[in-house]
Amino acid sequence: MTGYKEKQFIKIEPIEAFQDNYIWLIHNDQNCIVIDPGDANPVIEVLKRKSLSLAAILITHHHADHIGGVSQLHKKYPDITIYAPEKDKYDFVNISLKNGDEINIPELQINYKIIEIPGHTQGHIAYYDMKNLFCGDTLFACGCGRIFDGTHEQMYNSLKKISALPKETKVYCAHEYTKKNIAFALSLKPHDMNLKLRSEFTSKLKITVPSSLDEELRTNPFLNCDSLETFKKLRDLKDQY
Repeated sequence: MTGYKEKQFIKIEPIEAFQDNYIWLIHNDQNCIVIDPGDANPVIEVLKRKSLSLAAILITHHHADHIGGVSQLHKKYPDITIYAPEKDKYDFVNISLKNGDEINIPELQINYKIIEIPGHTQGHIAYYDMKNLFCGDTLFACGCGRIFDGTHEQMYNSLKKISALPKETKVYCAHEYTKKNIAFALSLKPHDMNLKLRSEFTSKLKITVPSSLDEELRTNPFLNCDSLETFKKLRDLKDQY
């Protein structure tokens, strides 16, 4: 399986939504896909400004801030294909995806492998093109998602699964939480030089995503838990932070 073909000029850009959401826009000069469009209006605005045709919508999980704009987008662009996790139920028609599935977006010549990463929710999935990981609310920059209808064990195992990907993988999460996450990590390890450097670098940025898996392995406390019990305690501490 291949990711982006070199002859294709592909760009990945965030569309900002709500207070801190990122809707990911992946496009060439004509066609695009969007990931987790919680709000249709900023997507429509960007597509109009860039003269892009919407080919598909990719959904990582069922929370409203990730799917709230899907029906409006489908109404405006009726020929699009919508992909979503098999283990969730949706009001809109979609192609259901499970772990190990592969999808092809011919308009962009991109293939994605589906990785089930439950924990934040039971049905959460990620889209992986062998270079870039779109992981919704499971792995954040220097953090991880809260446990909602999933379990701590699921989240712990999902993070281990992500950790096993190539270190050069770019990580595209769905929220701008990085600075607060780094502050929490520094409260645990105030003298950690990697964290200090990351804090200094991100302090100058408005948009801190994507990160790299290598950077996460060096600085993300949730990827460095050596047991489920340690992870539970850390997640509880973060919930109260």
